[in-house]
Amino acid sequence: MATSPRTFLIELYREYLEEASFLYEQRLALLDDSEISWKDLGEFEERFEAHIDGLMVGEELAVEVCMGRAEEGDFGELHAAVRVFCRRNRMDLVLRALDGLDPEDTDKGNAVANALKDELPGEWQGNLIEMLSARDDDPKSVFVLAAVIGHRRVGATVELLNAMPNAPASVLPKVLRALGRLRDRESRDGLLRYLRHEDDLVRETAALAVLRAGNRDFLDRIREEARGGRPLIIPLGLAGDRSTLEILSGEAWTGQAKAEIPIAMGMLGDVTGVPKMLSSLEDPETAESAALALQILTGGQIDEDVFVPEEVDEDELSEEERKKWKAGERPMRPDGRPFGTTVRRLCADPGRWREWWAANASRFDPTVRYRNGKLFSPACLLEILESDKSARFVRQMAYEELVIRYDLDVPFETDMPVAQQARALALLSERTRGGRFLDGAWYFAGRPM
Repeated sequence: MATSPRTFLIELYREYLEEASFLYEQRLALLDDSEISWKDLGEFEERFEAHIDGLMVGEELAVEVCMGRAEEGDFGELHAAVRVFCRRNRMDLVLRALDGLDPEDTDKGNAVANALKDELPGEWQGNLIEMLSARDDDPKSVFVLAAVIGHRRVGATVELLNAMPNAPASVLPKVLRALGRLRDRESRDGLLRYLRHEDDLVRETAALAVLRAGNRDFLDRIREEARGGRPLIIPLGLAGDRSTLEILSGEAWTGQAKAEIPIAMGMLGDVTGVPKMLSSLEDPETAESAALALQILTGGQIDEDVFVPEEVDEDELSEEERKKWKAGERPMRPDGRPFGTTVRRLCADPGRWREWWAANASRFDPTVRYRNGKLFSPACLLEILESDKSARFVRQMAYEELVIRYDLDVPFETDMPVAQQARALALLSERTRGGRFLDGAWYFAGRPM
């Protein structure tokens, strides 16, 4: 049956949106994949961009299709559609997408926010502040707008502070993170009250925000919180001094805080904490984080090959396989091997790490700080950011340390497109030159501690 040109084009644009959605979701899933380098994501971004270009060529008919999928499609299609609306300078359609969000659907909220982070036209930034001011009691709008303001470093401190009293705990981290990106000292009092919030993510995000602002009093307050039994572990690792190691090692923390202790010790870079990290390898709750902490501090690279069984979906099993599975027998390949893959990962074997430390301890001086086995410095942190072997969490923390320790702030996030990250890293490289800082010394806000 013959197909009209309009019908053909509508189907084509829907395909573009479906493919763009798939690539967007794939990229999100791969951000934290240890097997994928941050640089490898550029391939997905280029393929995604080709589909957006195809939609832009489609002009008004493509916009019409995008409008429909923005309302009825999945979060990846919504993300692609909002990008098209921005490029078409259709603020009315962006506002419609924002109004159509479900406050409980964080996937779609993040999809709109991520699109606006990259595509928001410069001339809309003033409107962004006005929108936040007008919608500061609307959680879904605050969720999206705060994320974009922080990412773009749009000067909206007052508006963000005004939005905080009405923001639920699920939205507060976005607002606090944005304030931390702006680094405005006017937000001091507004941030401090959230250091004692009942939600741990809110407290930690507030702590990072106040540390980025560079006020030494904030660091003292965070130490007080730790001594009071509600530690802000990662912030202590990012900004603490020698006395912090004693705080971290002096308590028997439990739960998530327990797993974060070795990481914070590793970020401090004080080798006198190595014995504690080695002992943490013996505990299944902390072994993985202790291995990462040792690598962060010493630069030791002890890897192992581990077989990861494939998850079993009973609906896909035959009758015979289902019986065996219920009896405790995994499905097997025709050659008798189980389904799964072998991955290479950081080893958490206590014996191998103790052996490595015994052979290498003499290289380290307990009076100075280390990162990756080198004297701690902005150059070391930049190396981590540039490396295609650094985990995303380690890269993000290295960036936070450049700001908190050395007052070297260039807009950067580990979820930025690869090309944007490369430009930001080039600028950071320029700013880390000059020898202003003594390698291995302790700094906060660009000043010796």
